[in-house]
Amino acid sequence: MIASPTLQPAESIALATLSDTSLLDQTVEEVLGMMMGVPVSVSDTTVAPSNTPITITGVIGLAGALSGAFSVVINEIGARQITASMMGMDEVPAIDDTVLDGIGEITNILAGAWKLKIPSLSSACLLSVPTVVTGTQYDVHRKSSTFKLSRSYRFNDSAFTITICGEQT
Repeated sequence: MIASPTLQPAESIALATLSDTSLLDQTVEEVLGMMMGVPVSVSDTTVAPSNTPITITGVIGLAGALSGAFSVVINEIGARQITASMMGMDEVPAIDDTVLDGIGEITNILAGAWKLKIPSLSSACLLSVPTVVTGTQYDVHRKSSTFKLSRSYRFNDSAFTITICGEQT
């Protein structure tokens, strides 16, 4: 029998901790910079499905002490570049199942690594299986949240935006 995680009271997670951009920056640097060898920097360019021709969005649901979503929005070129780096390939020529799976997996890795940086979320917040959406000019609608953290990053010649939103339960 698999034991359920022990859920801690929502009061134990400070809103300032959840909104701390340095924790997200460290997570992105560790996952992309150190694990995949992709240099990353904070960017002023926000990537959104409504402002980029072809976009891939990876979404992980958060449940437990924090209820919400962790999403990564990236353009087609960036998705191919990250997937190629993750797979140890020179390039991935087109959006295919490999790229969609790659973006789902990188979203999962980033969400898990970020969650582990917040001790009160580590065992008290569950992650869903990733969902990946691809297309043009679409919006991802979320329920109103008590907090939202959105940060964009640049790597190679592309950018991606991570958004974490939710409410304490």
